[in-house]
Amino acid sequence: MSEKILRILGLDTLLFRDGRPFSNEPGAFSARTLTVPLPGTIAGFLRTRLGNRMKGAWNPDKSAEVLKIPVSGPILHLNSSPMFHTPADALIYCDEKGGNKGKVMCLRPIPMKELDGTNIPDGMRPMDVLEDVKPEPDYNLWTWQDMQKWLLYSYGTTFPVPTKIQGLPIEERVHVEISDVGTSEEGKLFSAQFLSFEHHIWKADEKKHDKWSLIARIETERDDLTGVGQLGGENRSAIVELAEAGHWPPCPDDLKKKLESAKLVRMVLATPAVFACGWKPGWLAPNLTGSPPSASSCKLKLIAAAIKRREPVSGWDYLKRGPKAVRWMVPAGSVYFFEVEGNSDMPVQDLWLKSVSDELSQDGYGLALWGIWNDNNQEK
Repeated sequence: MSEKILRILGLDTLLFRDGRPFSNEPGAFSARTLTVPLPGTIAGFLRTRLGNRMKGAWNPDKSAEVLKIPVSGPILHLNSSPMFHTPADALIYCDEKGGNKGKVMCLRPIPMKELDGTNIPDGMRPMDVLEDVKPEPDYNLWTWQDMQKWLLYSYGTTFPVPTKIQGLPIEERVHVEISDVGTSEEGKLFSAQFLSFEHHIWKADEKKHDKWSLIARIETERDDLTGVGQLGGENRSAIVELAEAGHWPPCPDDLKKKLESAKLVRMVLATPAVFACGWKPGWLAPNLTGSPPSASSCKLKLIAAAIKRREPVSGWDYLKRGPKAVRWMVPAGSVYFFEVEGNSDMPVQDLWLKSVSDELSQDGYGLALWGIWNDNNQEK
């Protein structure tokens, strides 16, 4: 089965609602959007387009085949350059002792000492926090260039502050229902947030046009998935285009070379993952060792983890005509530190941007980037 790389652009502003209530009740008058659509949303959008083009695909005995078609992504792009969520093992702060300059704190596991105490699972290490500082806001996304450097950065205190990227612009619109006599209806005021995929600045001293898009990969032989469709809430329009293979970021040669011989590796989630054991991958045994689903020959031992706050995922099941059960995700940007067991090389080609998720892996959850780290906490 061949793979297609697709680019999705919002023609309208798009709404990807989060899990918070939206109703005519106090505190629930706003429909809030996620900053990036969930992988399941993009997988459903593309499979719907695919199924609509396949004769009889939605018959009860055939629909399961369409729902099994693997879809990976989305990878967010700004002006054709990939963007990734800020890794949880990097803390950007203002160094007050150093003239209020920005600085990056590199979080790495440290060994436990004899009298140290912690409530983390046996065998795992805490993270080394060098200073008690407040993170700088709005460093939500990293460019592909910054992320490549970070994956190669084993440890240190001199990593340059990455470019500050907040994400897609959010437009908030207020709506009100008008009565027959032309006045607003009491209690029928609500607001909704939308993601804008284009951003213009046209000033005398600054001219800028940012264009955001979503890149996804789907396994299909069909070439007719392009065109306009409805994506997200309120049936708003998006267009699907064929993208070049290079838009799916490959593992850089220098990183691949280091990973193949590395004994200490980091797994950075590029998309949120759903693990059978909550924060911990279900493919890890009780002794914290195991192999990722896509690389059974790779034996890893979990040493530490830097994980962002859990997030819910749900949705509507069109087959059962009812809401899906809520699952809890490990957010994109979370980082797991592993030790490679055995003497075999890391199979980078089997791991790079492949799913490590225990559930919903066919929908693109749990795509992972891989990097190196240093156990001695010394800059190399």
